[in-house]
Amino acid sequence: MIIISKKEKEDKANEAEEQTSEEQLTPWQKANLQYLKEKGDEPTWSPAVIDGQGEEHEESEEPAEAEPTETNEQTEETSEEVSGEPANGSFADRLPKLKMQRDSLLYRRLTFLIILFSIPLLFTIYYVSPLSKLAKVTVTGNRKLTTEAVLQAADFKLQDNLWSQFFHREKNQEKLEKAQPRIKRTRVAIENFNQFHLTVTEYREVAMLAKGNEYSPILENGQVMDETLKKDEQNLPILEDFKSEKKILAVLQNYQKLTPKIRSGISQIKYTPTKSNDELLKLYMNDGNQVIVNISNLTQQMRYYPQVAKDMKEKGVVDMEVGIFTYPYPKEDEETTTTSTEENTENNQ
Repeated sequence: MIIISKKEKEDKANEAEEQTSEEQLTPWQKANLQYLKEKGDEPTWSPAVIDGQGEEHEESEEPAEAEPTETNEQTEETSEEVSGEPANGSFADRLPKLKMQRDSLLYRRLTFLIILFSIPLLFTIYYVSPLSKLAKVTVTGNRKLTTEAVLQAADFKLQDNLWSQFFHREKNQEKLEKAQPRIKRTRVAIENFNQFHLTVTEYREVAMLAKGNEYSPILENGQVMDETLKKDEQNLPILEDFKSEKKILAVLQNYQKLTPKIRSGISQIKYTPTKSNDELLKLYMNDGNQVIVNISNLTQQMRYYPQVAKDMKEKGVVDMEVGIFTYPYPKEDEETTTTSTEENTENNQ
């Protein structure tokens, strides 16, 4: 007969209760108990205390650690899946990154504010500084005109605001071109921060207009300059008896279409209109011949002159007004023509 003492019964009952309680524990709690047993330390709480069993004084002395619920476990697992990091210590790992992001955002905002307030400040400093005032105007491209004459006509104001004069430079350019007929076009550019570079393009002198014993330059646009010269120093063709700049321009346009050889053979162009023909010209050639031709036919008819002059047996007139035919000078006219040609040649030399 086996006698079981009361104490043994109580121990077996407690052991059964502990096993029943252990079965009710969560995996995390079981793992914790196993860890403490391996370390040789008994837990400071018992499963009975967690389940609400045990004496009241034990609960008051050492409050049991809250049991993690399944909801908390699911939350932890979800956070692990989202962040890709363990739930324990995830905030600590993210703290430096959050600090870096906050500092970066702060630096961007600070940089934006500095730039925002620096722009008007720099503009104000530039506006009151000497760099915003026109310091100098340089002129290039002028040949016949002096730099002083160009600057005076352009009327740019030194030490005045640079940009206001630059944005209204067309007015100064129009004023310059009106005051100086030789100027074909102008261009204004900024250089060295506060200086203007004025580039001038002049009309070329293409002929001289005879006025008695003096000559006035004729520009490529047909305009006759008021200035006079005692001698044609550029060996340009001499125009005589022209009163209209329109006629002069028409002659020059056709003259420029001639070959260089024919142009160099013409010493003087005289305007000799009649009642029936207001385009009639008389050309004095360097070889001693005279050519009668219309302004509108000058380019077309004069291309035959070298061959016609070659076939002439003596010096005379080549009439190209209607068709082309030649005849010699009368003896009295021949002497006069020869003398006139020699004088024109001496003037051109």
